Amino acid sequence: MKQTGSARFRQRKISVKQGLQVLRQSDIPDLEEEQQREIQQVETGVEKGEEEEHHLQAAINASLAAAAGAKVQQIYIPTPDASKIFEGYSKYYTKKFTEPTTYIRFSSTVEDTSGCPYFLDENDFEFLEKINSTKRSASQKCTEDVFEQVMYQFETAIADRQPFLSTDLSQILSFEELESAFSEFNLPLYINFAKMIYPHWKERRIQRRGRPIMYTLKFEEGDKDDSDPYTCFRRREFRQVRKTRRSDAQSSERLRRLKAEMDAARSLTELVLKRETLRKDSLQLDWDTFKQRNMVKELKRKLGIKGDDEDLVSKKKKQNGVDSQIPAVRLAIPKVPEIDLVTLDDIYHKREKAIDTAIEEKLLRRREADIGWEDYTEIVTGWLGIFEDYSSYRGN
Repeated sequence: MKQTGSARFRQRKISVKQGLQVLRQSDIPDLEEEQQREIQQVETGVEKGEEEEHHLQAAINASLAAAAGAKVQQIYIPTPDASKIFEGYSKYYTKKFTEPTTYIRFSSTVEDTSGCPYFLDENDFEFLEKINSTKRSASQKCTEDVFEQVMYQFETAIADRQPFLSTDLSQILSFEELESAFSEFNLPLYINFAKMIYPHWKERRIQRRGRPIMYTLKFEEGDKDDSDPYTCFRRREFRQVRKTRRSDAQSSERLRRLKAEMDAARSLTELVLKRETLRKDSLQLDWDTFKQRNMVKELKRKLGIKGDDEDLVSKKKKQNGVDSQIPAVRLAIPKVPEIDLVTLDDIYHKREKAIDTAIEEKLLRRREADIGWEDYTEIVTGWLGIFEDYSSYRGN
């Protein structure tokens, strides 16, 4: 029996975190009837709950009838008409944009630029109409913008001061404790409206079991749940790397080698610094000596002293009386001992001679061990040869 669901859904592993689909008897086609066997299952490409849509069924039936050879009118699924031109387009969209020299930089979020992020729903509208019905003058009535701003202030204050309100609803803050959240408005009108709106906000917050009334993104809480399609920003699963003693030993060896290399580099750097410092001091001394010699030369000229200027020329001293020229070192040529050449034939004959000598010694030891014994193996071997000749003669 062919399974109709196998062509539509791919079989997956059963997960304890994902609910299984429960099908009623009316949802399962009766395959035992002959008419149902003849109906061809058509892939619609839409969800199962939307396959019963009127226009989709009409298009499928028309295509099946056309495939069977019947003449039917071609039916299309209606789509919205997007060819109309919006008359007020030029009023709201102007062509004054000029391309900047650099990229557009904008750090504000959508929530910061779209005004108050709280939006009224049906319950809020009913409560707002109820409190406005008791006010006579228009100045005393609460507008929708003021109501949304007050509800948003309550939500942000609770999110900052009681982020874990859902664990214990009895500890919800009172209006006196939340009144400081309206200090930035500096208007007594907001305070008066906040006193009237606070019971409504508190009741809705308790109905939500401490969760925010505003619509926010749903994140993962606790264990990972793949069955919830509304969860945003799921955690990425990383495969745990299997650690062995060998990998630990290799890592330790690499760290030790790295430490040794870094120590060698540091020592080399310190030696280079010391060398350059000594070279700098040597150059400074040469410069000071050169200036002193110039002063001596000028003094000799003034005093009229004539003589050799050898003391004015810097002479480099030899280090420890060792000549700077390094004599050439001659390497001694090793003497090769005189050895007669040996050919492969000589080695082969010596090996054969050694094998023959070993065989002769074993035979000699065997004869000495067989003294006093008679060997009948030669007689049995002769009879076996006669039997083999006879069997071959009978076979012919």
